[in-house]
Amino acid sequence: MNLNKVFAGLGIIFFGVSTAQNLQDAVRMMNNEQYESAGKVYEKLITSEPANGNNYYYCGENYFKLDMPDKAQAMYQKGVDVNPANAINYVGLGKILYTSGNVSGAGDDFFKAKTISKSQNATVLMGIADVFINSEIKNSREAISLLNQAITLEPKNPEIYTLLGDAYLEQNDGNTAIANYEKALEINKKFTKAILREGKLYSRAKNYNLALEYYNKAITIDSTFAPAFRERAELRFRAGQSERAAADYEKYLKLNDNINARYRYCEFQFSNKKFKEAVNGFNQILKSDTTYTNIYRLLGYSYYEIGDYPNGMVNMDKFFSKAKVSGQKLLESDYEYLGKNQMKTGKDSLGQINLLKAIQMDSSKTDLLGDISLGCMKAKNYPCVISNLEKKIALAKGQGGANDYFYLGKAYFFTKDFVKADTSFAQLIILKPDLPIGYLWRALCANEFDKDSKKGLAAPFYEKFIEKVGGDIDKNKKDIIDGYVCIGYNYLRLKNYPKAKDAYLKLKEIDPGNAIAGKALKDPNLK
Repeated sequence: MNLNKVFAGLGIIFFGVSTAQNLQDAVRMMNNEQYESAGKVYEKLITSEPANGNNYYYCGENYFKLDMPDKAQAMYQKGVDVNPANAINYVGLGKILYTSGNVSGAGDDFFKAKTISKSQNATVLMGIADVFINSEIKNSREAISLLNQAITLEPKNPEIYTLLGDAYLEQNDGNTAIANYEKALEINKKFTKAILREGKLYSRAKNYNLALEYYNKAITIDSTFAPAFRERAELRFRAGQSERAAADYEKYLKLNDNINARYRYCEFQFSNKKFKEAVNGFNQILKSDTTYTNIYRLLGYSYYEIGDYPNGMVNMDKFFSKAKVSGQKLLESDYEYLGKNQMKTGKDSLGQINLLKAIQMDSSKTDLLGDISLGCMKAKNYPCVISNLEKKIALAKGQGGANDYFYLGKAYFFTKDFVKADTSFAQLIILKPDLPIGYLWRALCANEFDKDSKKGLAAPFYEKFIEKVGGDIDKNKKDIIDGYVCIGYNYLRLKNYPKAKDAYLKLKEIDPGNAIAGKALKDPNLK
């Protein structure tokens, strides 16, 4: 599965607009991820200054951060309605279109914003650049061009250089990114956002010690800068320091004691595969707030991961229903987990349809072809099994997994293509030479090639099968009995009487009443 798209969020920024101090306070809260507190201030500002387009824009940004694009769009539109001469809300409207995949429509709104501002407003230029940097559809080259224009307008604005660093990081140019973060810090040595970005850059480069230094530095400068505690928590979790990571997240929650912060903590638990904890946390949030559509998405994912497929199915259904109403963009992982939960709850046909949708959206998800084939195997639709597994193996450039060759071999066997079945089981043995099942199925294929056992083709495979089974006899008793019958007969055929006798004695040992063993051991040659 592709877990980064699920958590994708746009960096909301404040560009030094000269407005009332309360707006600056609200933006600071928003940058500190205190979205509920910021939202309350924005609402008051809109009530007291209903003609100020900036209030609507930043309120829209706050909703966008909360993953409420419909409410964000409504705010941007109100900003345009009350103050059409203020270009900034066209940036917001463009962002909604751009992040939903409507690049052309977004371009029209961005053009309006630049035209109204005559490209002389650094806030507008940075806002558009921010979209190009942080959206799923990247355009870092255009972002860099816009930010360089913004620098000519506000050369002492550290926000611009921080964004420019982000743009170069998207181009994997870490050196230039660091140079721009450092430029931001030359302008304001206490600019924690740039310090945090450097820390994240080093974390991305797996230089965790240096990343930790930057997070510590940001916290030393501003002990209320919540994002630094969150990043440090995630860093410490990756380093195996679970207790210290939890302590940092507790500090983060104290600074942001609200539902959104708790939601982010549950996201953190999910991303670190602590699925049971994520389930408990998300369900606690739902007791007081059911507006977070993504909670149902991640609950659907998490329940699947802990094996609670009915609850996984319930939450995926709720998520799809809510996403349809809100117009939220669906991800390939949504169809993947919907399909997986469906297949685990007896809805195989629907599950296969949704897994195919996931593959159509992301062709790299070849593993899902294996899940589809399992549903086909359950329905005894062997041509479907063969089609999907052959495709999966081909897409993997012939490097299929052990399960692929096992189920492919069985499907060929049941369609009576024993040559291809045997070839598949041979591949299984190459991948898993200590697995008994590959030798057993090769023996079964050999029986089809040598129905009267005159060539003894199955015997060597049965011998390897019994060797690999070892002491686990009860679980494999029937197949071991068949194996000794075949082995004994083959050694009789070859007149290797000591080995024939040994095989029949072992057969009688595990199945004392076996008539074939009893009869064979009466043969004078085996006395």
